[in-house]
Amino acid sequence: MIAVTTAIVGGLVIAAVVQHQLERPAAYGGERQTHSGSSTLSILPGLPAITIHGDPLYGPDDPWKSYLADERTCPGGEDLGRALAQQAQTMVCLVNFARRRRGLGPVVTTDILNGTSLLKAERIERCRDFNHDACGEDAALETRAAGFLDAWGENLFIAEGAWGAPRPALDGWLNSDGHRENLFRPGWRTQGIAVMKIARFGDERDVTLWVNQFGAG
Repeated sequence: MIAVTTAIVGGLVIAAVVQHQLERPAAYGGERQTHSGSSTLSILPGLPAITIHGDPLYGPDDPWKSYLADERTCPGGEDLGRALAQQAQTMVCLVNFARRRRGLGPVVTTDILNGTSLLKAERIERCRDFNHDACGEDAALETRAAGFLDAWGENLFIAEGAWGAPRPALDGWLNSDGHRENLFRPGWRTQGIAVMKIARFGDERDVTLWVNQFGAG
């Protein structure tokens, strides 16, 4: 079996200068899930290989399945071979589909939050530290440096192999209370998306890292 570890870290992350705008203090949440990927066994040379299938990308009783846009609505949801810019655009589509399904307005991508999301992804990759405060630095470092002073939130996701594709990543957020709360916060108006491929992250290989930041302005 191939052991595939999916890590999701989320919760609301707020710059201290705007904490008075919040309904509650800043919060961090996290969880780890382990999946078994497919593996191929060859019993004897010349005989057909046997494929042992692992866990499905989505749980059979997933309560948030109806919030996942289908391939026609948001193409490329499980395609890791697409260009990163295309995968990011698919995630934008998936996020807004889920919000509309919840009765909320869409969040518009902005250059500033796209940029700060990418900088956070680069910080995580540089220190090999999958946390909002990666490298031991303030979680709000990038947004403050960019002059973004509105309330903001951040969801992180990292996974090996197929679980790193846009639709399974969003499904991971939907099935986590803290991430789902971030995703469905009514006050968000803008968002930024960053996706990064990392050949090796600790003991994990073929990793996809997602950073999804939201803003109130």
